Parts: sequence; C-alpha cells; structure tokens
Amino acid sequence: METTLLKLTVTEMEKNPEKWERFELYNGEPLEMTYTKPIHARILSRITHRIQNWIESAGGYGDVYAGEGGIKFSEEIRYCYDLAWSDVRITEDEIPTKAFPLMIEIVSDGNEINKLLSKVDDYLKFGAKEVWLVYPTRKSIQVYYPDNTARTFHMEDTITTGEYMKGFSLSLKEIFN
Repeated sequence: METTLLKLTVTEMEKNPEKWERFELYNGEPLEMTYTKPIHARILSRITHRIQNWIESAGGYGDVYAGEGGIKFSEEIRYCYDLAWSDVRITEDEIPTKAFPLMIEIVSDGNEINKLLSKVDDYLKFGAKEVWLVYPTRKSIQVYYPDNTARTFHMEDTITTGEYMKGFSLSLKEIFN
C-alpha cells in the first residue's frame, strides 16, 4: 500500500497559524520543529550577543534577528531560522522572502541533516552570503558559501566574515567554552 505525504502551501498554513506555528515547509512537506535544549539556547544567545556587541561597540552596522524568525521563499518553502544578520532593517509586519546575508542554524539532535542541507542550499539560492551550521556537540561550525564551497572551523579557530560584514569575527572558544 502506498502512502501519500501531506502536501501544503504557505498560504494554507497561514490560514490556520495556530496549527502550523511550529512547522517548517520543505518543498510542500510540513516538518514539525522540536523545542530547543539549553545548549542550543545558550549558543544562540552567545552568538547573538557577539554580533550585537559588534553592531553597538565595534563599528558594525545592521540588525541581528534571533529566535525562530520566519522566512518564506515560495509557496512550498517556509523556514524558521535560528539567527540572521542583515544590513537592511525589515519591516515588523513582513515575513522576509529572501535570505539575509548571514544565516545561522544551530544543529540539534532532532535535526535531519538532509533537511538542514536543503535549508543551506535555499538560503544561498535566495541571497545569503554565508550560512553557518553550528554543531554544539562537535564544537565546530561549518560555513557554506555561494560558490559551493564550505569550510569547517574548530575550537582553536576564529571565523572572519566576508566584506559584507567587514570587521566582524568570532572566536569559537567564546561560543563553546
């Protein structure tokens, strides 16, 4: 017997937001998100703090958005990102339809790697300049770039962003200590 997966659109989900609030949409397939564990929340807070400090005290600019912000790229693709940085402020009542220059996902036990890699591809396809997958248990960060390359950073490394976020750097020891 063949089973049919439920296919939805963003418009259908938005008609019943309470039911679909904790769901992402991968090519029309809904996927329920799990609640974050303390390590996820702590790392999210630390990275957010570092970016906000750069904006306020180190000559940075833009806005940082954290905590399951919504983004939709089509009627079949709607995600919640963990953290994003933008050089342009978004309006408060608008769900973005393109990726921010920096998109960050913190990998949790419940994440399916193929789904995360789909998000990475979509973020880059829809305008991200860098996408970070943060691995708390490995204490590493994989950075993906639009030219289809990636680099893995470890505890002793410091990530320096490209020209789009000039002057920002992040020591992994500050995040994973």
